[in-house]
Amino acid sequence: MLLDNSEIETIAVQLVDVNESKMTAKTENNEMIQIKPSATAKHDKSFWQSMKDIAKAKIWLPVTKGTHQLLQYDWLSATPVI
Repeated sequence: MLLDNSEIETIAVQLVDVNESKMTAKTENNEMIQIKPSATAKHDKSFWQSMKDIAKAKIWLPVTKGTHQLLQYDWLSATPVI
């Protein structure tokens, strides 16, 4: 699930394993966490291909600190740029 709230505390992670039901990520402290996609994302082939490409490129992603959910925008954006 993608969230949009600039007041949510975030952490940076790198995806290390991506499959069609979950993603495993490594935090900056080398802690391994599970990221569960939303029901909509589970059936979105473009989403999964993007996540695999991001994992391959070793790009750092923002996730919520408590629930480990992907954010819709990066941690530097207050609002989406249109």
